[in-house]
This record gives sequence, structure tokens and C-alpha cells, in this order.
Amino acid sequence: MKIKNVSKNLILYLFILHFLLVNIVHSNGLFDQLFKIQHTTNIDVRLIGFDSLEQDELKILLNKLNKDYSPTILYPKLQTIDLIKQNHKFNITEGSHNLNEEIKASVKKYISEFQHRSTLKQDEYLVPFDIVDNIIAQDYKQQNHISYVVYIINTIYDREDSIEKYTYSQLNSTTINTLHRDGINVVDHLCNVKLWQSKSESPNNPNNSNDGSGRYVWIDIGAETCTYGPQTKGTGLISNQQLPHTNSRFTKKLYDISTFFYHTIRQLISPPIYEIPEKYGWIDLEIQLIMIHDHLVGQLEVSEQFDWESIKEQLGEKMPLLPNQRITFSKREVSLLNNLYAAQIKQSSLKTHHSVLKGTQQFLDSKELHHWFKVHIQKFIPSYLDDSSKTIIPIFLFDISYKELLLLDRYYQAVSFPDMVIGIQTQSGLMKIDYQCDKQLGINPMDATKPILQSLLMTIWGVGSNSLVVNENSKQIENNFIWNIGYNPSNMFTNLKDLSFSQTDSAIRNYLYFDIISSIDSLKSIMDHIGDDETWEEFTHSIDNPSVRSIDSFFKSINSTITQINSNLQLHQYSKAYDRINQLSDLAMNISSVIHKIHSSKHSYLECEKSTFLLSEFISISFTTIIVIYFLYKVLRKSLF
Repeated sequence: MKIKNVSKNLILYLFILHFLLVNIVHSNGLFDQLFKIQHTTNIDVRLIGFDSLEQDELKILLNKLNKDYSPTILYPKLQTIDLIKQNHKFNITEGSHNLNEEIKASVKKYISEFQHRSTLKQDEYLVPFDIVDNIIAQDYKQQNHISYVVYIINTIYDREDSIEKYTYSQLNSTTINTLHRDGINVVDHLCNVKLWQSKSESPNNPNNSNDGSGRYVWIDIGAETCTYGPQTKGTGLISNQQLPHTNSRFTKKLYDISTFFYHTIRQLISPPIYEIPEKYGWIDLEIQLIMIHDHLVGQLEVSEQFDWESIKEQLGEKMPLLPNQRITFSKREVSLLNNLYAAQIKQSSLKTHHSVLKGTQQFLDSKELHHWFKVHIQKFIPSYLDDSSKTIIPIFLFDISYKELLLLDRYYQAVSFPDMVIGIQTQSGLMKIDYQCDKQLGINPMDATKPILQSLLMTIWGVGSNSLVVNENSKQIENNFIWNIGYNPSNMFTNLKDLSFSQTDSAIRNYLYFDIISSIDSLKSIMDHIGDDETWEEFTHSIDNPSVRSIDSFFKSINSTITQINSNLQLHQYSKAYDRINQLSDLAMNISSVIHKIHSSKHSYLECEKSTFLLSEFISISFTTIIVIYFLYKVLRKSLF
């Protein structure tokens, strides 16, 4: 009996002790519980040619994907942003009968009229992607979507049809017909696919005509696809068996569609953040191209293929900016023949690698180049350090005329650094790479446009390749190339240079996330400090803000602003979200100034890196501990004796 009484009393007093300890840390945990950003992304799913049973089962599977998770930052060390939670809300609808019939009729008509076949797979007809994309884009514009839209096309064939295999080319119909008319058969030069993503809309003209822009993707599960990805080693290879297909059994088909959605969400709609840019927070940005030729400046070079105008269009017109941001572009040209610094930097970075398979190969060490360009930066950009209000991101692009292959670090045409981008292009022939589209691929070393564009996205906005994913089990960074097709600058499987919605949305979203973290962390530190150092009554009497007169009003002010931010992010209202985030920043700054004022005679956390020792707190905690120990002793003594 005594043992039971001892147990009961121990439990009671341990509970009291736990309650006291919880109250000590309550203020620290309360903020985290109440003020997390909940970024909900709406995804409309349009099922074309599916029956009601498939729709119901697919709805169940997709709803299981709707889990909260924190955004991931890949580098320099894998980490999550725990103050922000992302989730995805699916709205599954049936595509109209007219939409289904129009797609089927258009694809069948093209196959019947032109009968273009894949040169690698003679049993497959080749259809330009825009035959379907034009129809999908028109439907997307008519619906006036604020969500991302995923179109799932079941099949173009009716039961009575004679079924033929077909696939989609990443070349449009005009290009394919022109090439065939000229007797050039390069239809297999790019990967043939069964899925597509829209290119990014221009913020200045979001309601443009049917030009294939928007926030939509589509997949024709009745079509075939090539095997694309690494050829000899590496993760992320995509084959026809890994993607949903009409011929699969009922359960496998639906599970494959669900898996396709999982990868689409994690790689295209809400991809991880590559890194937090060093130049984050810029207002006035100048992207300056410095072309370093191995011939005299001004000498006509008909073989140069670098598309500077395309980069200016994609980043200057397509990239959404915050209300106070602007981007300008400039270009300078220098020659290795008369610029001593450029010549020495190149020469000091030139290395040689020897292997049994490839023999002796020269390359430029990108880290060496980066070091010396930083040392001599003002020799190339005299105003680099003059104007603190302007951020300059230089692109140092070597344009080499000779025919020998020369790359950065043996493999790359461009490399991203926190403060610059370095690239190279040469006049050597098609360079074979360790990637495939049913056969080994090659890239054009004379044109570094796409690698430079992708590197700029990484340096300025922290947007990486869509192929980079985090393995949920091993927590390792891996590749999955399912969406490295179409409009994607990191895509080696096509020569398209347009950005998709994935890159532009990621860029603005990353910056808003960084601002949110900064603002909420500041407010949390302030709240913890006030709760530790003095009562809320003393603090609120000192602040000149009629809306903040109690801890409740302080919470309500923050919570109301966060609710509005959540809504703005959900509706892609990035400028409005930015204004709300600034309200949090202003609140943090105002409260910080008050703390400085009323703590002018105290040891404030804002003025010292070490924590303040408060005698009153020490006495209070010590007294509470002694009382608890005394009562425990009395109870134990009475129970036992």
C-alpha cells in the first residue's frame, strides 16, 4: 500500500515539476506553434478520357500525397526551413468531351497525313509536341486558372481503332516539316517524350495569346517515350516502363500516375532550393557579360553562337521581380592578345589530365579562374566596388576559336559561383557526353547559352536543376531526369532556351521564403527576450503602437499578417506577399528600437552576444527547486515511515 502511495505522490509531484518547467519554456515554443507559414499550392487535375471508377480511385491516391513538408535547401549542407510548411491541394475534374475529341482527332490527323517515323524505332510515329500543346494551352487560358494544372490524357484511340505506337518530338511542327522538306532527317536529334511543361508567362503580359505559356503540364499516357538520362553510370534514368501507360493493368496504371504526380510536385511545382544566394537582397542588379576572345575585338566571327539576346529576354522580361527590384544588362569584350590580365588568368588556370581511355586532355580549373578573377575584378569592371547600391554579377565567357575541346573542370561549359559565372565555348565539333536518348548524346561546344543561363539562376536566385532531388530514406541528393525535357535550361536533352514556369516561380518564391525566415526569426527573438527580461505590461506601455497593447494583440498582429501572406502565396500574388512580409520586418524593427530605448541602462540581448545573468531569475528558480525537493522529501518520508 505504501509503495502505491509513494508512486501516486511521485507522479503527482513530478507532474507539478513538469508543469513548472513547461511554463518556463512555454513562451519559446508558443511562437513556433502559432506562426508558421502554411504555403498551400492548388493543383487542378484534368482527366481526359478516364472513366468514373478511375477518377474515384485516383482521387484517393492523390489525396495521400497531400502532406505537410518543409522546403529543402540542398547546399552547402542539406537542411530544411522548418518555419515554412508546404502542402498541395488537389482538385480533380473531368476534361470536357470536346477537349478529348479535339486532341484525339489532331494527333490521328497528323499521323495519317505526314507519317513521320522515328529513325531509331521504325514502329513509332513521331508527332510534334505543339499538336497537343496548342489545344491544351487554349483550354488553360479559357479556364483562367490561378492553380497549377496537370492534364492526364488517357489515349487517343477508341476501341474500334487500329492502335499504332506514337511519341512526341520536342521540335514543333513547323521545324519538323521544314527539315523534312529540306531532306534533313534529324527528328531524333532531341529526346522523344510523352510529357510536356509550359513555358513561363511574361509578368508584363500574363494574358498573352496561345503561345504555350502558363502554369500547366500534360502527359499522354498512351504515347511512348525514349529512355533518357545517364548512359553508363548515375541515377535518374527514365524509361517507358517507369511512366504511366494505357496498356498497364488498372492498379499499376493508377499507381504510376500517382508516382508521376509525386515527382512533378517535388521537381517542377515545388522543387528544392539549391542554395541561399550570397547576393540575396539586391535591389539594383546589373548582369555584365565579359567576352574574352582569343582574337582581336571587332574581328568578324561567324561561328560564334552565344545568344546574349535570349538571356536578356528570359531574365529581363520573363523573370518576376519584387516591387523595388530591377535588372540591367551590359556587355564588354576583351582579347587575350592585348589584355595581360585575361591572358595570365587563363594560362594560370590551364591544367592537363591524362587517362588511358581519353588520353591527354587540357581543361580550365574553375576554382583557379574564380580566384584570379576576384583578385583582378576591377581590371575588368572598374566600377565593381564604386557603387554600393548596385549589385554586379559578371559573366566571364571565354570564346576560343581553335578546334581543340576545352572545358571547365573537364566536364562543364559553365560553372556557378556565389559572385560570378564563368563559362567557355570553343569551335570543336559535337562533343559526346555520358547521357542518352536511346543513343549517346552530344552537345554543341560552340554555344554556352543554356549552361550560362542555368548558372545565373543558381548564382542570383538559388534555382538549381530540376533533376536534383532528395532521397527520403537516405537523405542523399540524387538525380531524377523525368522533367529535364522541354523548357528547362539545365536540360541537355533539347536545345530550347526558354524558361518554364518552374524556374520563374521558384526564383520569386525563394526570395520571399528568405525574407519570411528573416522577419519571423527576428520577431521570435524579440518575443523570447521580452518574455525573459520583463513583463509584457512594462513593454507595451513603452511602445508607441496602439495595435500592440498586450501579448494577445502582438500575436494577433503577426498572425493576421501571416494569414494574408499565406493567401497571397497561394494565389501567386507575389508583390502583395512581399508587402506583407515588409510589415513583419517593420514591426520587428520598431519593437527592436523600443527595446534599445527602454533597455538603455540594462544589459540587452541586442547589445551583447553573451546571455545576461539575472539574479532575480536565479533566486526564483532556486527557490522553486528547493520547495519541490522539500515536498518530495516529506511525502516520501510519510509514505515509507
